[in-house]
Amino acid sequence: MPNSSSNLPIGVFDSGIGGLTVLSAIQALVPGESLLYLGDTARVPYGTRSPETVQRYAERVASHLWNRGVKALVIACNTASTYALEPLSHVGKKLGIPVLGVIEPGVQEALAATKNGRIAILGTEGTVQGGRYQALLEQGGANVEALACPLFVSLAEEGWTEGPIATAVAKRYLENLKSEPDTVILGCTHYPLLAPTIQRLLPAVTLIDSAQATARSLHLALDGSRLLTKRQQGTVRFLVTDNVERFCRSGAAFLGQTPNPVELVDLTEPSAPFSELQQ
Repeated sequence: MPNSSSNLPIGVFDSGIGGLTVLSAIQALVPGESLLYLGDTARVPYGTRSPETVQRYAERVASHLWNRGVKALVIACNTASTYALEPLSHVGKKLGIPVLGVIEPGVQEALAATKNGRIAILGTEGTVQGGRYQALLEQGGANVEALACPLFVSLAEEGWTEGPIATAVAKRYLENLKSEPDTVILGCTHYPLLAPTIQRLLPAVTLIDSAQATARSLHLALDGSRLLTKRQQGTVRFLVTDNVERFCRSGAAFLGQTPNPVELVDLTEPSAPFSELQQ
């Protein structure tokens, strides 16, 4: 007999719109699942905030989604995965819901894919400085190189993911790779939109899409917890904390269609058990 909570949606959150690549990957892999996405657009970007601030923001978002009713929580943000996954996972165990970030799944697939042990991470400055990817990859025995590519975020949000501008920017960044990696992790949820351009410039490299890796890890977690739904088609709803119009406009480039329906919400102080993390 299926778990009675299996029909609840999966909560997915990011500081903005980049996490829509994760949502899209989940939707493609398990189309029967309903999804509830929250973009904390009033506080974007998380990458420039202190670890303590990122954790506080993530706790508010997670609490809001839990109070709406979710059966799993996906932190579709590399910065929040770096600083908030551990405390949110602790609460998730108490509540009996899987909590996943986007870093560990990408790391696991990169370590499985590499042949020469040399792996590069392309990420934002915040993700590179956070060092979570580097630490996990080095634990797995890899030779690691991290490269910040901040303009990739702007290119993705403007929809300039292919063509001469995207190629020129990507070439300028990628020529700084020194270790000749055979595997490259797209360590920002915006970056999968630039995957075709990056792959053309690095034809011999295996690209690891953290969004796809996270979707596969979520599927395994739901299956192991007997939380997979039996529906043929789930629903998708979107919540944002500011600027609905911009979210819809930029989100169309990530989803291939305009996000709908979108609800404007306010985040209050987290309720128990998330509030206990701040004590």
